[in-house]
Amino acid sequence: MRIIWYEIRKLLNWKVLGLVLLISLLFFEQFLRFDFEHFPNGRPEGDTFNVTKQMINKYGQEMDEREFQDFKETYKEEVNKANAYLQSRDDFAEVGVTTYEQLTNMDQENENETINELFNDVMFEKGIDVFWELQSREAIIEYYEVRKEFFNGETASIDAPEWKQKILDGSINEILPSFVIENYNNLITMLSILIILSVMIVVGRIFIIDQQNNAIYLQYTTNIGRKLFKKKLMASMITTFLITSVYIGAFLILYSFNDTQIFFESSLHSFNAFTFNWLDMTFLQYIYLTIIGVYLLALVAAAVTTYLSRVVSNYISLIGVQVPIAVVLIILIFEYLVSNLFNTAYPMWITIGTYLGLLVLGASFLIVRWKKERKIDIV
Repeated sequence: MRIIWYEIRKLLNWKVLGLVLLISLLFFEQFLRFDFEHFPNGRPEGDTFNVTKQMINKYGQEMDEREFQDFKETYKEEVNKANAYLQSRDDFAEVGVTTYEQLTNMDQENENETINELFNDVMFEKGIDVFWELQSREAIIEYYEVRKEFFNGETASIDAPEWKQKILDGSINEILPSFVIENYNNLITMLSILIILSVMIVVGRIFIIDQQNNAIYLQYTTNIGRKLFKKKLMASMITTFLITSVYIGAFLILYSFNDTQIFFESSLHSFNAFTFNWLDMTFLQYIYLTIIGVYLLALVAAAVTTYLSRVVSNYISLIGVQVPIAVVLIILIFEYLVSNLFNTAYPMWITIGTYLGLLVLGASFLIVRWKKERKIDIV
């Protein structure tokens, strides 16, 4: 165990950690900061976020038909508030706009400049909340009313009888908005790419250091030295687990400020999201699954990098081989291994098969190399 911890310390020296930290900060600024700082992103997305949180507090995670009628009554009450606001302003009365319906039905391109200025004043300069929230409520009402037609067309490939019947019955009543899922997908996808790159940078040094110092030849002159491959492999995996855990921990802390916890118990199959997955899971379960996926991909990257570190002789060769591997993993991450995990855009067996295939491939490289390590000659 002492040798394993020594190898871990070699991998995590301050120079490497400084490089990884610098890359992480640059990566964060370029690909992650926006989705953390601008969520929800503007209007009416922010208004929909507030309205859906109000709905969950009032109705729970689902909105049935009776509650939908109540929601429409609330919409009418909000329309009355908008009407009262318009009627309280003399400038709107002068141009004959005293109701929300008149405001929304007027043709902006053909109206006079005064009306355009008044419209912009309400919606953009003053940003009156009730008018933006009414737009959000109108979209929610429309999505709820067409949900059966949308989801019924997606049942052909579903084998689970109970899950299929729930869709056919029109029981997709979850409130979770689509941009909450999209925001998380963007963040976890970019985070997984950062983790893969960091693992390749750190773990890639596991054998290269010894080969650069010609220490590999001394190691193979002893019985203990021939067993170092297994110990170095364990050090690589422990280091990978530590790196991934630090990234995931930091990510979850930052993500908590997006204030999406109220949606954690919502099913991903929401009338307000129009996404379709092979599994009927909650948003929180989806988060767990994607995190597990990130750990598996990190371990695969570590396994392949450990193997490459042993068979190549210098950093240039290692980087040259790592680049295409990283590109393939990034493409798969974007397609279905992390982003949109278990989405019906791809058959479920492809997702599971790809994960299993990558794990088997990584393990195979290491097993073959370990067998060779036990009988290799020094020449």
